[in-house]
Amino acid sequence: MTNKIFILILAIFNSMAGFAQEPGSDAVFQEQTKEYTLNKDGSWTYHYSHKMLINTYYAFHNLYGEDFIVYDPQFQKLKVNRSVTTMADGKQVATPDNAYNELLPGFAANVPAWNRLREMVVTHTALERGSTIDFDYILSTAKGYTPSLMGNEQLLMNSPVKKLTFRISVPAGGVLNFEQYNISAKPNVTKQNGFTTYTWVLTDLPATTREDFRPREQQNRPRIVFVGSTKATDPMVGFASQDAFKCEAGADIKQAAAEAVKGIEKPLLKTLKLQEKVVAEFNTWQVPMQYAGYKLQNAAATWKSNGGSEAEKVVLLAAMLKSVNIQAEPVAVVAEKFYVNKTASPALIDRTLVKVSIQGMDPLYLSATQVDPQDLRFQLAGKRIISLVPGKKLMSEVLPEAKNQLSVSGNLTLDPSLTLAGNLNLEIGGRLNPWLRMQKDTTYTTGFLSGLLGGGKVNKVAKGKTDLDLSSFSYNISTTSLTSETGGHVFLKLPSATVGSESWHMTELVSTRTESLEIPFAISESYDMFITIPEGMKVITAPAVLNLANDFGSVNTSVTVEGNQLHVVRKLNIVQTQVPVAKYEAFKAMINAWNSKKYREVVLKKVN
Repeated sequence: MTNKIFILILAIFNSMAGFAQEPGSDAVFQEQTKEYTLNKDGSWTYHYSHKMLINTYYAFHNLYGEDFIVYDPQFQKLKVNRSVTTMADGKQVATPDNAYNELLPGFAANVPAWNRLREMVVTHTALERGSTIDFDYILSTAKGYTPSLMGNEQLLMNSPVKKLTFRISVPAGGVLNFEQYNISAKPNVTKQNGFTTYTWVLTDLPATTREDFRPREQQNRPRIVFVGSTKATDPMVGFASQDAFKCEAGADIKQAAAEAVKGIEKPLLKTLKLQEKVVAEFNTWQVPMQYAGYKLQNAAATWKSNGGSEAEKVVLLAAMLKSVNIQAEPVAVVAEKFYVNKTASPALIDRTLVKVSIQGMDPLYLSATQVDPQDLRFQLAGKRIISLVPGKKLMSEVLPEAKNQLSVSGNLTLDPSLTLAGNLNLEIGGRLNPWLRMQKDTTYTTGFLSGLLGGGKVNKVAKGKTDLDLSSFSYNISTTSLTSETGGHVFLKLPSATVGSESWHMTELVSTRTESLEIPFAISESYDMFITIPEGMKVITAPAVLNLANDFGSVNTSVTVEGNQLHVVRKLNIVQTQVPVAKYEAFKAMINAWNSKKYREVVLKKVN
């Protein structure tokens, strides 16, 4: 009996060993393989497989109970080679036929142009804690569906990967260009059976984090960008050469554009009117370009179908602008870090926009899917912008860093009713400056100024310099949003603009991080104002003087009391947006201090 009990305990221990190897992981990819093969005729295949250990109920109920494969049956063939669950006791259960279901992908619903797309949903069966999913499939793609074999492969998963094999094969005499990022291991190159094969083997890859303010485009994660071809080609040139990017407008488009801007003289206002029309009146179909073979319908097709993908609506907007004699062209936005000429392909494209050139102005960068209050070039600093113009040499540029600045100064008076009123001067620039919105909506400025410091009544607005880069205003404001009273004590919040660092919602940063941090944008933000307090009130506590400086910028705050007047000075200057883990502590101290109530509130007391 004792031996039987011992054996039972040992069996339970062994069955749970898998759980202990990755504490906190819902699942573990024990093995994962991703293999691309370019064939001599230009067709290519993608072979994927994994063996995954399930550790928690959450893993199979919410994360990995199903696999989803989107493909285009007109150009691609899918073959599932294996879908087997090995249960905790070793029993193997194959996925039954009724667990394979082919559906229309959700993003293609109500999109006539792409209702041929399919999504194979494989529902894994017999899942339990301690079970293993063994899954394997091949997706074969016909020649010409994509400009070439290409990829932008981000290698981390939502769960740890014990062993990842990443492989690319091209025919002998073919071309493979690749760049690897955040990977030290070099590929093993072999030649066999008429193919040259590049193989990377990576071990013990961590799961992706769910931390806030992760770097955009996952720039700090392992990645391989590649282009393969049977001959030397440039897939980005091929993508830009398609007829859709000619942005040609038929008679119906020309007529609609002319009617929309009838009576409008300024080219800028014409531009913004047509942008509004395309954004509001045409559906946006969220069909990723890779599922359309990186091919776009032209402006006429988008017009007729009353909708298109982001890039297709960009084509339509550019066509409408050109039809009313405004110079416009589609552009693609690519992360500069990953852009190398030899590996450039449409797989790198983050988004597409319309570049508009109006005489006497810097070029504008406009979305065709949403209307923004400012020119998007301020959000594209450090990004590579590629012109998509057929028949012309592929041109690109990197936009300079924006000068995002906000400066508030002036004199305010607090009255006994706790209303704060007076005159302020504002300078606002870069991505904080809603210049485009102010050009087409004369009432917007007052509302913007009212909400800038948390709400208030605005009077006597006087504009100074106003352009894309910098706008300035002088105005009178009265507000009660910055004051409150409890038990004879008055709490005065020092003004802080809602569009500056306040918009990041970094109220309190976590103690530690496992991944580097990226803030939304660099900024120079300052407040310099005098606040007069009424008779019958005195200052009980004022923020302490704060002066911090490090590699990322500086924070300075001070409140000095001179009789019945407070002189408030608050300055935040951030010059770097990327914060590595090793320097996170210094950045956290700076931001936490800037946002701390200790440095943002004056306490007054009513006295007789």
